[in-house]
Amino acid sequence: MTLDELKTRINLLAPLPDPHLPLDAHPAAVLMPLLQTGQGLELVLTRRNRLLRQHPGQVSFPGGRMDASDASLWHTALRESWEEIGLLPELCQPLGQLQAQYTISGFALTPFVGLIEGQPRFTLNPSEVDEVFQVPLDYLLDLRHHHLFQLRRQGHTHEVVFIRWHGLWIWGITAAVIHQFAQQIAR
Repeated sequence: MTLDELKTRINLLAPLPDPHLPLDAHPAAVLMPLLQTGQGLELVLTRRNRLLRQHPGQVSFPGGRMDASDASLWHTALRESWEEIGLLPELCQPLGQLQAQYTISGFALTPFVGLIEGQPRFTLNPSEVDEVFQVPLDYLLDLRHHHLFQLRRQGHTHEVVFIRWHGLWIWGITAAVIHQFAQQIAR
């Protein structure tokens, strides 16, 4: 998918409030950072520090909880990206926003798609991130790579998405966001 095709499809996305989000959910945001490379668009992902208390070693997007000093959820995504991978906010152009999703840890997570200008040099915060890597967007948008499972937890059935990439499993909220994005872009 080219950048122009992606921009056209993202313009059709309309993030509607999810009536199923609990009122006590903490607002949070993640950045889905895209890079234009010689091979096409690639999504930047991180692998969380293995010593973290929550979600250690999992593949994720840069992002986190909204602070009182954040002007908006977009600013939360940019601030967290700066803190985690050293991405300068001025290098990221917003392309779109997805519908917020509720996480099992009690957050209303709003994903933002952003285009990174140039080829930035990432500086990892080792207390939060062990690794940053890129995955071709076309691979992630191909629903044949999405493995869906139904799990029961605390009396409720949940759909869990797994995506395999070079020996890593992308799952949890990160895979759910990618799956939501792929479904919406494919329309």
